[in-house]
Amino acid sequence: MGYLHKMNYINKSEEINVDYKLIFSLINNVADYHKFLPWCSDSKIILDDGSKMSAEIEIAKNFVSWKFSTENTYDLNKKINIKLIDGPFNHLEGHWDFKKIDNYNTIVDLYLEYKFDSKIIELSIKPIFSNIMSSILDSFISEAFKRKGLS
Repeated sequence: MGYLHKMNYINKSEEINVDYKLIFSLINNVADYHKFLPWCSDSKIILDDGSKMSAEIEIAKNFVSWKFSTENTYDLNKKINIKLIDGPFNHLEGHWDFKKIDNYNTIVDLYLEYKFDSKIIELSIKPIFSNIMSSILDSFISEAFKRKGLS
């Protein structure tokens, strides 16, 4: 009998006092993640044609590190769909949604479902990944406020 994968979910929504274009560009620019996300040791965009992007992220935290890559299709300033290409997951899929309230306020939604390749990987990575995912929206919001202050 094989390992029965348990699906994990992240579902976050926040109304923020940041322009929708700023928060979208911040989240969509994977190449910059390693500059401000403390757990991200490397990030790069492999291909971006204006509506579809392949990107790779390296996570390093608590002496554990791993890489994963996703293919993201996006509708500029509105939505980013995330789908796993490669990594320690059996499944990783989700989306970011951006709803403009007015020129200064945006509702940002993150939905992600994932399961790991094996029980061993899940035991070593899940606590770290869950912790990162539960704080990721806050990390983007705090960076958006820093950038908003500079503009």
